[in-house]
Amino acid sequence: MAADLPADKTPEAEIELPPGAAKGAVRDNLEVICFAMILILFFKTFVGQQFKIPSASMRNTLMIGDHLLANKFIFARPQWAWEETLFPMRSVKRGDIIVFRYPIDRDQDYVKRCVALAGDTVEMRNKRLYVNGKQVTGPFEFQFGRSTDGPTPGPWPLARNAGEAEHPVGLWRHADPEVLALHDHNQMQSMNSLIQEGFKDNLGPVTVPPGHIFAMGDNRDNSMDSRYWGFLPADHLRGRPFIVWWSFREGDTDNDNGRVPEGPTDVAADFIDAARHFFTRTRWERTGTIPE
Repeated sequence: MAADLPADKTPEAEIELPPGAAKGAVRDNLEVICFAMILILFFKTFVGQQFKIPSASMRNTLMIGDHLLANKFIFARPQWAWEETLFPMRSVKRGDIIVFRYPIDRDQDYVKRCVALAGDTVEMRNKRLYVNGKQVTGPFEFQFGRSTDGPTPGPWPLARNAGEAEHPVGLWRHADPEVLALHDHNQMQSMNSLIQEGFKDNLGPVTVPPGHIFAMGDNRDNSMDSRYWGFLPADHLRGRPFIVWWSFREGDTDNDNGRVPEGPTDVAADFIDAARHFFTRTRWERTGTIPE
C-alpha cells in the first residue's frame, strides 16, 4: 500500500497518451524524413537550387567546379502585389549572371551573363561586344579562353590586342530542322546575320526580339552562347546565382572540365572524388564569395 512507502517515495503515476500519440520509431522517423523531403522540394522549386559549373565558359567569374546557390524567385512574374512586397522580385537586367534552361535541350541548365534585353541592338566587332552602339567591357570580360594559362581579364579597349578573330562556319547554316523549329519566323529573320562566317567574333548588328534576351559567357573565346544558338526566351530563366557555397577543382588544374552526372553511378563517383580530394582541391579563397 502507498501508506507503507517511505516518505520520499510516491507511487509513479501511469501517463496515458492521447489516441495516435503512441507510435513506433519507424513511423516517427518516416514522418521526419517525409517532412524534410517536402521542405527540400519546396526550397528547390520556389526558393533556391544548387548548380555546379562544369566548363570554362564563365571563367574566371565562375570557375570549373564552383558550386552555386541560385535565387529562383528573383525573376519570377508576381501574380499578386503582396508577392513583390514579400519577395525581392524584379526583371532581368543587363549584366546579371543568369541560370536558364538551354533552349535546344531544356533538360540542361546553363549559366551565362545577360548582355542585352529585348529591343537592344547587339554587335560583335573583332571580339568586342557593342550594345546599342556602345562597347561593353570590364573586368568580367575575358579572352584567350583556350590558353593553358587561362583567360586574360578585361577591360578590352580598342588599343588592347584581343587576339586574331576566328572564322568558323555558323551553326545556323547547318542547323537541324528540329532546332530551327524552336525559333519563330521573326526571330529567324533577325538571326540571318548569324548565317555567315566569323559570327563568334564578328556578329550583326542584330536586334533582340520581344520576350527574349541575349546571353553570353564571360570567357568570350570559349563559350557556347547566344552567338551560336540564338536569342534566349525570357521564360527559360530559372534564377540568379547569389553565392559560391563551395569551390572544388575538378582535376589537377583549373583547366580540367568537370563531369555532368548522368546517373547514380556518376553521382557516386563525384562524391568519392570529392571525399578523397576535399582538402587538397577545395578553393578556400572562393568558397563563400558572391559572383558578380
